[in-house]
Amino acid sequence: MRSLALTLCLAALLTNCRDKDDAAKPAAAAAAKPADNDDDGPGVTLKPDAQTRAGIKVVALDEQPVQAELLAYGRLEEDPSVSFVVRAPYAGTLRLAPGQTWPALGQTVAPHTTFAQIEPRLQLTDRLTLNTQLAAARADLSSTTVSIAAAQTAYDRARALNADNKNVSDRVVQEAAAKLAAEKSRESAARALLQVLESPPAVHAVTAERGGDVIEVSAQPGESIEPGAPLVRLGQLDHLLARIELPVGERLPPAGSAVRIVPAGFEDQAPLSAERVAVVAGATMLYRLTRTLPSLRPGNAVTAHFTLPGKTREGVLIPRSAIVQQDGRPWVYVQTKDDRFTRKPVPMDIPVPQGFLAARGFEAGDKLVVTGAQTLLSEEFKSKNEADSN
Repeated sequence: MRSLALTLCLAALLTNCRDKDDAAKPAAAAAAKPADNDDDGPGVTLKPDAQTRAGIKVVALDEQPVQAELLAYGRLEEDPSVSFVVRAPYAGTLRLAPGQTWPALGQTVAPHTTFAQIEPRLQLTDRLTLNTQLAAARADLSSTTVSIAAAQTAYDRARALNADNKNVSDRVVQEAAAKLAAEKSRESAARALLQVLESPPAVHAVTAERGGDVIEVSAQPGESIEPGAPLVRLGQLDHLLARIELPVGERLPPAGSAVRIVPAGFEDQAPLSAERVAVVAGATMLYRLTRTLPSLRPGNAVTAHFTLPGKTREGVLIPRSAIVQQDGRPWVYVQTKDDRFTRKPVPMDIPVPQGFLAARGFEAGDKLVVTGAQTLLSEEFKSKNEADSN
């Protein structure tokens, strides 16, 4: 009997322990379950009162149609209609004009600027001819000098004899004076010719009749140049062309098709509009930018966005006021909780003047920070630095 009671007591004890273990399992599972978190990406937590002080403004994204696009790539180049080359007018040695500096790439040259001089360079035959002429002129001068001395002596003698009781006639005196004057005239001509031959060659100025920005420098002071050699190429960098290459197999867009030009490195700027000026060959087109940016130069890579007719898809507009730059790319902050803001990258596939159209990564109704995003970025990294220091 006692054995039966002991067995029943032991069974009751085991049952009770099993019930407690079963009850503890849900609690343990609940404790192990991670908290609901849909913002695992980078972000910052900011209490509502702090948001008010920081001027954080949030708007809900609206859904809107996203038109299909064709992407093509190319590069900027100078507009030949507003560029020109300053060439050497003569052969010679290039020299820097007094008070000037030699043009450098990117420098602006004012119209009618004389920036160089050309010293003529004599060929061997020219030097031989010059030396021959110099020798003849010096000999002629020496000869006339002797002739003048003889003519002066003859004139003085004739004048003395004429004064001494007319031992020679007045005509003889006049002839001696005329010969002396002729020899002196020969001497003056010989001296003038010698001065010309001995003077340095004339220096010719090089002037940029039109102004512009220096795009290419083809020569430097001290170089020997030939007539017509290019010295400096000038252009207007506020007038640029975009040479666009369509992908293989794509048709040329109609002449009036809208296009947006986005230079590489300027994706955070509003796209540039352009008008087509020529179809060069096959699928290559030239577009003239209707405006430019101060830092753009020929050679910059660009992406052309052509709007295509046809079906649209749904997306949202990310305004430029919401975008901050970090790690070389654009980001925005989305409010995921009352006090939580998650930083998300912006897809740059479809740039528009107002910002970027996003057909992925964002949905209508997302609460986007449009004012104060830079404050959130600063607060995020401030909190991260404090956490790392602890």
